[in-house]
Amino acid sequence: MNEKEKERTIFYYKKEPDLETIQKIVDGYFTIINTPDNKLMYVNEEGELKKLPVNNEASKMVGFNVYGKVLIVDS
Repeated sequence: MNEKEKERTIFYYKKEPDLETIQKIVDGYFTIINTPDNKLMYVNEEGELKKLPVNNEASKMVGFNVYGKVLIVDS
């Protein structure tokens, strides 16, 4: 990832990327959250345990705390 991508906290894709890409963005194993607007949000499943920072923008989308970088599939 370049410097600009390191600063981003949400990565949007039109279709589901490969497993390696998802894990690289969310920094490990992930779980999928369905957003209220029917998008798929991939988040680090141990984000809180790993003490990743709260992702405020993603948290607002789903109504609870989400930790670390997320990937959203907007198909």
